[in-house]
Amino acid sequence: MNSLLKVCTWNAQMLPGVFAGQGGTRTDIAKRAHAMANNILCCSRADAIDVVCLQEMWEVEAAKALKVALREEFPFVYAPSARCGLMIASKFSMVCNHFTALPAKGVERLSFTKGVSTSFLRLTAAEDPTTRVAIVLNTHLQSDYWSSGRDTRAKQISCIKDVVHRAEMECAGNGYEVDRIMLVGDLNIVAGSGEYEDLMNKFPGSVDLMAPLTDIDGSIAGREGSTRGVDRSFRLTFPVARWRHVVLPCLGESRYIDLVPKVVLDYVIDLSSMVTRGVPLHHRHADSGYVHHAMCRDARGLALSDHYPIVAVSRKFPDCKATRPQRPTALAA
Repeated sequence: MNSLLKVCTWNAQMLPGVFAGQGGTRTDIAKRAHAMANNILCCSRADAIDVVCLQEMWEVEAAKALKVALREEFPFVYAPSARCGLMIASKFSMVCNHFTALPAKGVERLSFTKGVSTSFLRLTAAEDPTTRVAIVLNTHLQSDYWSSGRDTRAKQISCIKDVVHRAEMECAGNGYEVDRIMLVGDLNIVAGSGEYEDLMNKFPGSVDLMAPLTDIDGSIAGREGSTRGVDRSFRLTFPVARWRHVVLPCLGESRYIDLVPKVVLDYVIDLSSMVTRGVPLHHRHADSGYVHHAMCRDARGLALSDHYPIVAVSRKFPDCKATRPQRPTALAA
């Protein structure tokens, strides 16, 4: 049984443009994509990363190049055809993949297709009589860049909850065992905020793998008690830097200018408790996530995106049995 599943998520900011919130010209993005691919491959070998989820892969040619490069280590890649900017690369084969559009508003509704990709990763050998899968949902929710997106994100989260339920029922219909379910990506929700608590309450029993321990008995922030006042300074993921475009080469080069990260917006949330039985959650997950600062820097130490990538480990113990769902679970409530 695969007791560990190590997942990396990274908002790559491959949105062409030279203005605020964009990531440079297509030439600039192509260079960054090459450096990103090298970093992901090197770090995945050193850290034994199993799955990489990317967001804001808007630039088509750079996304294709990155997809090809990652196949050296991650032979199974899914990037929906919709203009959603999502990509997942896995060392495990994929039984199937789905994309579901989510409600959005304003410029993000007009320019992109907000959504969530659902990938069923096969954890058992092809010849095994039982197919055991890990369900990984990769998403990028409404931002606050143009205006407050909290109400829209609440609608998106409700839709994602429905997607999780449908995925579980699809596994039941096909006779697959659900080993674990994970929600991954840039949720644009500040960790420790009231909105964050609403998110965690929306998925009963879920575990934020990036949340630090809050007390000596192993309680996880976001799971037991208030998350306000919890020190998350070593887990901050945004803003790492902002893109500065230089028109005349004699004035310097276009590149990211470092900023001081202030918030956590990127997550790996384990929803496995909804389909498994076993030891208490806070004994299964103990301080398992970390920000991968080195992955976000090129050979000269320059930032490669405005977000830091994060890596988190989903742990399962021998007495935590996978289940084959037979009826709607708490997700349907």
